[in-house]
Amino acid sequence: MCSVTAGLVLIGGLFLLNRDDSQQADMSIVLNQIRSGKVWTATLIDAERRIEITTMDKKHFHAYWSEASDLGLELGNELEKAMLPGGYTVEVPKRWGWGSWVSGVHF
Repeated sequence: MCSVTAGLVLIGGLFLLNRDDSQQADMSIVLNQIRSGKVWTATLIDAERRIEITTMDKKHFHAYWSEASDLGLELGNELEKAMLPGGYTVEVPKRWGWGSWVSGVHF
């Protein structure tokens, strides 16, 4: 009985800890938030072509851009101009030997 309870608690904890509380948004909404000064911090995840933002009122949003666009570069430029109070991070995949990992650069 104890092992069943422990298993249920473990599974429930994993679901709660892995919860993505950000809301998917259209890229135009994310860009408008950045340009209007409503973003506290942001993360560009190059490998996933994804941007995650946290607004001044603590809401979390994410959006994706297509593989065929240069939007990642444009987003980097917009974040640079916006001078976010919490800064921003760019995560770019790096290769080293047999494995790969993500390198984050915080601005």
